[in-house]
Amino acid sequence: MEVSKLKNEKGFSLIEALVAMGIVAFVVVSVLNAFIHQMHANKNTNHKNLAIVLAEDKMEEYLKFPSTATPANAVDYIYYSGNRTPIRSDADPSQNLQFRRTVAVIPVGNLNVLSVTVEYGYIKVDDHYPFRVVLSTQRGL
Repeated sequence: MEVSKLKNEKGFSLIEALVAMGIVAFVVVSVLNAFIHQMHANKNTNHKNLAIVLAEDKMEEYLKFPSTATPANAVDYIYYSGNRTPIRSDADPSQNLQFRRTVAVIPVGNLNVLSVTVEYGYIKVDDHYPFRVVLSTQRGL
């Protein structure tokens, strides 16, 4: 009588349990992969926003001057320490993420073209960073 009771009870077989575990594992890995991808995208967006802020900051600094007394071209380097405080420095290849900000003032006829370029990235190749933000404006003399 006991043997017949065991045969009549319904449950999951080993194969069904393994298939269910495989499906759950696939879903978990997919969600984690999407989460990691989103974290990288957020980090890249934060770096781009920071480059835009640095370019706008330098542009505003130069626009304070009268168009006839605009300072000369300039280059500076900025990196961020762990507490997110900007540190200006010379080019320091040991820094992981460094921003190079270049200002160009180009006279064109009776206009000055002011261009601020911020290059950034982790890997510097041939003295160029992989990412760049450029802001430009024109001012009459």
